Amino acid sequence: MQSVRTADRAPDVTQNGRSLDEPALTFIYRPFFLSGLAAVLTAGCLLGAVALLGIAANRSYTSEGWLPYILAHANSQLFGWVGFFVMGFALQQHKPSVRWLTLFYRLAYTSLALVAIGIVLRFFAEALIAENPEVWMPVGILSAVCQAIGVTLFITNIVVTRHRTGKGLTWQTLLVFTSLLWFVLVAWVEPIYFAWSHQSGTAGTLFVAQYFPPYREAQFLGFVTMMIFGVALAKMHECFGAKEPSRTLGLWGYGLWQAGLLVRMIGWVNQFQDGFEGMWRTLYQASGVALFAGAALLVLATRMFESVHPSFPSQKFIRGAFAWLCVAGALLVLEPFHLRAIGEPFSHALTGAIRHAVTVGFISQMIVGVGMHVVARMNDLPPERESALWVTFVLLNVGNAARVFFEIATDYTAAAFLPMGVTGVLELIALAWWGAYLVRVMVPRFAPSFG
Repeated sequence: MQSVRTADRAPDVTQNGRSLDEPALTFIYRPFFLSGLAAVLTAGCLLGAVALLGIAANRSYTSEGWLPYILAHANSQLFGWVGFFVMGFALQQHKPSVRWLTLFYRLAYTSLALVAIGIVLRFFAEALIAENPEVWMPVGILSAVCQAIGVTLFITNIVVTRHRTGKGLTWQTLLVFTSLLWFVLVAWVEPIYFAWSHQSGTAGTLFVAQYFPPYREAQFLGFVTMMIFGVALAKMHECFGAKEPSRTLGLWGYGLWQAGLLVRMIGWVNQFQDGFEGMWRTLYQASGVALFAGAALLVLATRMFESVHPSFPSQKFIRGAFAWLCVAGALLVLEPFHLRAIGEPFSHALTGAIRHAVTVGFISQMIVGVGMHVVARMNDLPPERESALWVTFVLLNVGNAARVFFEIATDYTAAAFLPMGVTGVLELIALAWWGAYLVRVMVPRFAPSFG
């Protein structure tokens, strides 16, 4: 594989004896990966860790003082941390033809800039809208529109400029297309959600309570999870040493996952209106079983828990990520029993623990594993010279396990708030350690020689 120590820029587009329909050589992943690192270590994980400490100090998940920072954190994690890595990886994999190379780079950098601008504007809008809504409401809506346009340009780039091999689409593409559909949907709904969630009085609070849970499911269980499995069911075999994926298990898992997701989203809205009783309550709780079964089948379809060859340091992160998704699925199945034990129709603590198992244990750990593998291969780093990153692996998993355990425990004792509050710091250190390693490999100024 050719080294990419050169700058990320579009080379001159000349025929030079090459057909304009040949695949072009592109090095586009680096600015997206670096932007994703910047997002997660600032408005993403750092802000989330600070907000978690605030929640722990107040011993309350509904403290309005921390809500703006939680919303800004969630936006940065979705569009910055996850979004930038997904965009960078997809654009690097789906190379354009020589004919479209200039347009490819223009669309790529425009989408990157728009999403980044949106993240920055959203951070300030969330923090300041309560003081001056006349100014920051339009800014917040503009930030979401910028992100939606950026996402649309990213998808347009892949569709319009991608080099066609003529081999046709694989079955895994179904999951990728589903993910992209969810991605553009949640991106364009974001401006509406921002406006309605910041209504004055109780209207905004009620909107957040009724419509944000299914919206988060669409973001992380629709867009992100489907993208991960769409890529994993192809790349675990091609790049990570796993055996050929199981098409049957993969498609059954996909069907169960999508059914469970849709029922869960619709079920939440309707059970909220019905006072957490009735048929929709039953369907909502049953959706957890479908999601768990779908997750188990999708994980088995990747065959990453069977023997793999060759061995890479990144494989432990991939397996850890899949394990956490199954833990999250098991918690969904156990949710009715937990609620019965505490005598409540809903638990902020359990919902937060499940979401954290997905977003950090599964999604973030998958980004860590895939990211370090891609960067190593793109920079000609031999496997024996790769860092094992055990510090990142241990801190990330210990922090996530402690967060999930103590967050659930807060439903039984307030003493669990304090240890829960410090877990975000462990995860931040883990990601910073990994990020420093990636920068050292990616950036020519810091990269060692691998000759």
